[in-house]
Order: sequence, then C-alpha cells, then structure tokens
Amino acid sequence: MAIEVPETVIVVASRGWSGGTAQPLRELVDKLVAAGTETAVVADAAEAAKALVDDEGAVVIIDVDDAARGLTTAAIAAARVSEIAAAVPDAAPVAVAQRPSVGLVVACMRGGAADFVDLGAESYETTAEALTYAARKRAKYAAQKRALKQLRAMVEEMLKDLVRTERRSIDLEKQLAQKNPRTAGVASDVDAERDPVVMVVEDDRDMADFLCDKLEETDITTFAFVTGEEAVAHADLMATRGQALDLVLIDIGLPGIDGLEVIRRLRKDRPGLAAFLITGYADPNLTARAADLGVVGFVLKPFDDSATLIERVRSEASLAMARTRDHGYLQRIKARHDRVLTQYRLLLADLEK
Repeated sequence: MAIEVPETVIVVASRGWSGGTAQPLRELVDKLVAAGTETAVVADAAEAAKALVDDEGAVVIIDVDDAARGLTTAAIAAARVSEIAAAVPDAAPVAVAQRPSVGLVVACMRGGAADFVDLGAESYETTAEALTYAARKRAKYAAQKRALKQLRAMVEEMLKDLVRTERRSIDLEKQLAQKNPRTAGVASDVDAERDPVVMVVEDDRDMADFLCDKLEETDITTFAFVTGEEAVAHADLMATRGQALDLVLIDIGLPGIDGLEVIRRLRKDRPGLAAFLITGYADPNLTARAADLGVVGFVLKPFDDSATLIERVRSEASLAMARTRDHGYLQRIKARHDRVLTQYRLLLADLEK
C-alpha cells in the first residue's frame, strides 16, 4: 500500500546540508520527492513562513539537530519553531533531529511544533505519517478559516440588513413624532438630520441667555438652567422621551449641587455626554478632578473671546452628537436583535477555538 505524503514540504535547514542530520534529512527529502512531494530547502524561518502563506497546504520541517548536538540550546531550537508558528499560526511545523534529548523535544512542542521526529530512530513511514498529520492539521485550520470568513460575511450582511431596517423604523418614528404635538420639533438621539443639542447651566441668567443666543446663531439647539437640580430634572425627562443631549456647558460654582456633581448625574443616562466647565479662577485641583470626569474644556470668566468659545463648544458638540447618535443607534439595534446577535457570536466563538 502506498504511503500517504503531503503535496508540498518545505525544509528549514539553517546549516544547509552540513549538520548532523544532513544524511538522514537528505534521504528523507529524496524519498519524498520520489513519492511525488514537491520539496524546497530554505535557510531561515522567514523564508519558510512566506512559502507557507503562499501555499496553505504546505508542511514545514525544521531541522533542530545542532541543538541536539549541544551546539545551541533547546530554547533557541524552540525559538526557531515559535518564529514560524507566530508568523503563520496554522503552520503546524514538524521538528526533526537525531537522538534528541527529552528537553529538546518538549521545548519544540511547547514552541508550537505539531510533531517531533527522531531521524536517527524512526522509519520513513513514521516520518511520513507525522508529515501527513501536520498537513491534515493545516487543512483543518484552512477549512475553519474559510468557514469563519464566510460566517463573518454573513454577519456583516445581516448587520447591514438590520441597519437598513432600523433606518426605516427611525424615519417612520420621526414622521409620527412630527404629527404629535407633544414631541414635534424635538430631536431624538438617532436623528441623523438634527442639530447639536447643548444644555447651558449658569446661575447668572443674563450670562446663560447670552450664551444660548450665541449658540443658537450657529444652529445649535439650547436649553438653559440656573441651578443644577433643574438641569438634572429636565435631563432625566429628556432621557425618558429619548430626546438628544450632546454637551453641557456648566458653571462649577452653582448654588446647591456643583457643576461636577451635575455632570456625574447627567451621565447616568448619557455616559458619553461631553462637558465644558465654566469657572472664574484657575485651580489645579479642580483641573485634576475635571480631567477624571473627562471634561473636554474649560471656560474662564470673564470671556475674552466669545466667538472662539462658541466655535469650540460647537465643534465639541458636533463630535459628541456623532458619538451620541452612534451609541443610541447601536443600543436600539442591540435591544431589538440581541438574541440573533448572541447566536452569531456563539457560532464565531466555536469556529475560533
């Protein structure tokens, strides 16, 4: 009965044909060629890795005989194996040597070798069987990779369908909202056509009105409050209605709860809410506390350049609006289709094992 052999074998012989395995390795290559296997001898792991990438059915033999002879250490031999395994995770390399020590075999197997062959003791049939096993292992990896690629393509197509469906749903909800006096003209988180929404919390009513007027001149929707309690209460109401809020421009020194505490409470329902802090003085301790909260900017009163301030706020609010919309959009998809997505994740996890 004919012995089964791989179609392609790549031999990594760092010392060429001058090592201790030269003769038995040459004899092995000759027998493989005679059996119809295409063979190539290369000097280093990088060259072998390139060949393996080009041919996913190829099997690689790594000569570690100099380690068996004490010319190098088992760790270096293992490094040769792991270099290929790292470059090509499905490589399934077969290490070979003459009369290797147990430590050398263990080191190579831990480095990622699929098998180890003692060319001084094992027959050609046994060696061919080890190479065939490595080839089958690579073929299994390749099949899994193709299946995973196909499944990922299915998931991507499914997600595109979900997005299209969700967009139609959002458009319909928007049309219905426009007919409802209670919600007409109020933008939702996922409204792709809306303007940025900014809440101004400033205990000086004249200052709050001034900031709102300037922001609205740049097509920003604004809400103004003079206390943190009022701002939090209204933000909670907006959250229950699914109304958008992208950025809060807030004074640190409010009566009652201060600006930082207001930001914390507003982020209960909106973890990605951007915040600008208004302060009348520079305080390193305040700066550190604000940084911990992820405050995107500071405004020092009195304002020297209101135009620059408004432009900064608008820029940050626009960025926050995109993040808010994406987050809300994903949350809606997740809530509606979580069961389906969970099943696909489980399938992906099984294929990636």
